[in-house]
Amino acid sequence: MSKLILLFYFRINKILDINFLYKMNNENKKKMKNLIFITRLLIVNLLKYECNEKVLIIEKKQKVIIRGKGEKKMTITIYDVAKEAKVSMATVSRVVNNNPNVKEDTRLRVQEVIKKLKYTPNAVARGLASKKTTTIGIVLPDIADLSSAEIVSGIESVANMYKYNIILANSCDDKEIEKNIFASFVSKQVDGIIYLGRSLSDSSKKYLQDIQIPVVLAGNLGEDSEFYSVNIDYEKAAYEVTKEFLEKGAKNISLVIDKYESQKTQRIIKGYKEALATKKIEFNPSFIVDGYQTYKESNRIFKTLSNADAEIDVVITMYDEVALAVLHQALDTGLKVPHDFQLISLENTKLLDMTRPKISSIFQPIFDIGAVSMRVLTKIIDIEKAKRKGEEVNEDELDENKKEMYLPYRIIHRQTTK
Repeated sequence: MSKLILLFYFRINKILDINFLYKMNNENKKKMKNLIFITRLLIVNLLKYECNEKVLIIEKKQKVIIRGKGEKKMTITIYDVAKEAKVSMATVSRVVNNNPNVKEDTRLRVQEVIKKLKYTPNAVARGLASKKTTTIGIVLPDIADLSSAEIVSGIESVANMYKYNIILANSCDDKEIEKNIFASFVSKQVDGIIYLGRSLSDSSKKYLQDIQIPVVLAGNLGEDSEFYSVNIDYEKAAYEVTKEFLEKGAKNISLVIDKYESQKTQRIIKGYKEALATKKIEFNPSFIVDGYQTYKESNRIFKTLSNADAEIDVVITMYDEVALAVLHQALDTGLKVPHDFQLISLENTKLLDMTRPKISSIFQPIFDIGAVSMRVLTKIIDIEKAKRKGEEVNEDELDENKKEMYLPYRIIHRQTTK
């Protein structure tokens, strides 16, 4: 029934508007226009009754727009903006992309129309034409992690400077979720990816190499220099902090790590062992405690440390939350830090300033790690863009043979070390 009404509606529009109105004088035309509008109104209300829809009628320049209840509002396109502003679509595109080759009065007119129509450029659609979406995907292992949050702040500061948008995705440190995130980033045509996860799986590395999207690792290590990475020299930092405690008279230094298989952990253990070897102290495997990353996981860590072959006089942790758990459990048992044993963390988030006593740490420029990672990524994107265009590439921008970038660090003694 509704189809018949619609057919009649379009037929009467054609007959009345074209055949009759063309031959009538002005007075009769006015009467007939009123009749047409009333007829349209009746037809629309019939549709409303027949389809049980909410119908909106707008009379503007003798056009009736009918919208059903479930019908979405029509999306404003670049064509609509161009038509309203009386310019070409190419001009609108240049204004949207901040191209300087547009007259100022034209730019202001187009911007006014964009604001009026509430036009939002589609980043993916723009990317199809320009081969660039100015969007960066960021993979987080844990969105609540303080270190990751500070790295993202650094990334965002540089992204804003170079007019890039960022998409955050939380992998929950799950490799399957991580794969889905990478696939999602590909579908969104991101220009590059910054990875903050603990370590990339072999399948993820192969996938990222196959899709040929620039990748930078922030705060972790790239095995075999497959990707650019920005961090501190964890091996050297572990060596220096262990050596310093040994020189001050410590003998039994425990190292609390996350997972043995991660590159970061292996570097830290290597530096720790080298410091022991330098002072001719035998390595004791019971002093290495693994599997701890968060405060919750560390609820029995002090008991584990107490079961070591000898009494521990220094505890070095990879993460601040673990250091906090050690401190709390030690205080609960009546021990005093640093009188009974010393404590230091290799992470250095804002959490350490909130503890009493304040925990010593290896200072990492976490914000800077994010900022430098983003700048490295923009350089990779620019270089690849220049290569595609056949333009000359500045070889000094990035060193292909030195993809691991180390930022400066230092040991900060607060209240848990002597």
